[in-house]
Amino acid sequence: MNKKNKDNLIQIAHTIRGISIDAIENANSGHPGLPLGCAEIAAYLYGYRMQYCPTNPQWQNRDRFVLSAGHGSMLLYSTLHLAGFDVSLDDCKQFRQYQSPTAGHPEYRELPGIEMTTGPLGQGLAASVGMALGNKIIQDRFQLPDAIWNGKVVVLAGDGCMMEGVSSEAGSFAGHMKLNRLIVFYDSNDICLDGPTSECFTEDTAKRFESQGWKTIEIDGHNFDDIHHAYELASNEKEKPTLIVAKTTIGKFSPNRAGTSEAHGKALGAEETRLTKESFDWPQTPFFIPSDVKDHFNSHKQQLMDAEKSWKNSFDKWKDHDATRASLWDQYVNKQLPDQFNEKLSNVHIPPNKATRSSSNAVIQFVHETCPFVQGGSADLSCSDNTSIKNTGCIQPDDCSAYNIKYGAREFGMSAIATGLSLHGMFTPFCGTFLMFSDYMRNSIRLAALMNIPVIYQFTHDSVMLGEDGPTHQPIEHLAALRAMPNLTVIRPADSNEVKGAWIAAMQSESPVALILSRQNAEDCTFTSVDSVGNGGYIVKHETANKPVDVCLIATGTELQLAYEVAIELEKHDQNIRVVSMPSFECFDNQSTDYKKNILGGAIQKYVSIEAQSSFGWHKYIGREGIAISIDEFGLSAPEKDIRSHFGFTKEKIIEKIGLHIHSR
Repeated sequence: MNKKNKDNLIQIAHTIRGISIDAIENANSGHPGLPLGCAEIAAYLYGYRMQYCPTNPQWQNRDRFVLSAGHGSMLLYSTLHLAGFDVSLDDCKQFRQYQSPTAGHPEYRELPGIEMTTGPLGQGLAASVGMALGNKIIQDRFQLPDAIWNGKVVVLAGDGCMMEGVSSEAGSFAGHMKLNRLIVFYDSNDICLDGPTSECFTEDTAKRFESQGWKTIEIDGHNFDDIHHAYELASNEKEKPTLIVAKTTIGKFSPNRAGTSEAHGKALGAEETRLTKESFDWPQTPFFIPSDVKDHFNSHKQQLMDAEKSWKNSFDKWKDHDATRASLWDQYVNKQLPDQFNEKLSNVHIPPNKATRSSSNAVIQFVHETCPFVQGGSADLSCSDNTSIKNTGCIQPDDCSAYNIKYGAREFGMSAIATGLSLHGMFTPFCGTFLMFSDYMRNSIRLAALMNIPVIYQFTHDSVMLGEDGPTHQPIEHLAALRAMPNLTVIRPADSNEVKGAWIAAMQSESPVALILSRQNAEDCTFTSVDSVGNGGYIVKHETANKPVDVCLIATGTELQLAYEVAIELEKHDQNIRVVSMPSFECFDNQSTDYKKNILGGAIQKYVSIEAQSSFGWHKYIGREGIAISIDEFGLSAPEKDIRSHFGFTKEKIIEKIGLHIHSR
């Protein structure tokens, strides 16, 4: 790198510092330590080396930058503004203010150039593994030459990201898969929020990643020659992802806070801001941008736009050389469902009376055959959670063209990688494990919901009825916990018909969906409807007209058939009963007021819910006086028949609990 380039980058780095600390000072809130400490890395990436296009932020072959240490968000906002993205200086001035797109942590879709919502530490790094994997899958599946498909995923992570366990899960997977176009800058400044890392984090992180199959390089994170040399080595690496351990000073140039935890998470204050600018010889004018920096990025932006245009010409020639290939590519890009998808899926043959996990597997085969952009995977449980796509193998480090991903026993890493696959833009990922283990995944599910991106989670072994494995594997509170999450659609189907309807809803959803499926066999119900699942709740047995309803039974999943049997028995004794299937609270709540009144309204004496999970959340449907046939304690290890009897999930015990006398009135 020549002197002129370095001089330009020094000016850019200082501009990033100046804008960042001014914005944080304006808000009197934020994290100045990282922007001050990592400005050289951002200046190099955006001002010199990364492949991106500010006028086309979704360029498919771009280098993606993920700020895993999302608290340092002003570093990203100030850099995106300088680089020519649609991020104004006024946006920076409104950092952390009401309805400003420059939120406290970067939020996906709020501003162009933000590849994902970050903040929960380690999540950005882990999801970036999914983005890099997506690039590799596309290259192998379409046999794209390196000259056309060479986008990298570049991450800036901190000590907190490295401490969080998800970075180990995802890092191990990335090393195994030889994701050589994944480059992680580790901002190693020896400081965490509560003080020096020497008090809590003394491992040799480079050796950890090296043992996982990564190339590791240590540099001075403030030295442009070091940064450039390391990036060159990483870019030319053919077999391994690269971890660049960048030794930096948190809060660099702050006379009284540099190198301390005091620099991490609060505004510098007017006097320290003044002193900090003095220490790198910067004008005190707020939000100052030198004309040389503006000129540099104007020129650089044009170069990037020309490169993107040239790439597009080459890519279009490659794609259009084969009409079939071009059509398939467009299907990936648009996530296009085939004609009559719903009708054809509804007609998928499923053997009778199968566990809903088995029914789902039959549907997965159809989805795979018709929607090649759907990518499956499981956390070492595909033979048990029934996620396996049968006519294809598992992706391998040297061939990622298959459609199954063997994540290993890494549930948290799996869900974060699936998030990255969705963010890649050319996949609808699904991943599977037991419902009990959704707890491991919760943080990344929440991020997917917050970003409003399509990921399908297949959670099986959905109740205590799985039997002898006992309370460690029997979910109780998990449905309620998932239902409590905004923007996550949870569907618990009763039988093969409702499984089909659940998959139709999931494939049409633009937000994440959790399918809750049984291990035990589920009797096919003669009264369920594929088409009604999307409504969330519907009547499967009507009461006798023009008479008050004695009991409205509401059930989900494999308890629906039991509810129906209870209703038939009660009717023998002159009770007027309505039965409602409620596969999805979220879908039902989205229906019109009139629809909901039609399903749960009218002259009803008593509401009863039947679900082999916690009662939490049911009383908004059954009322304070309603009866919840549920499980509000941990499970036990026993055969299914004994568990049903113990927890009262038999026809006789439910009738007894309802308190209706089985005799003619």
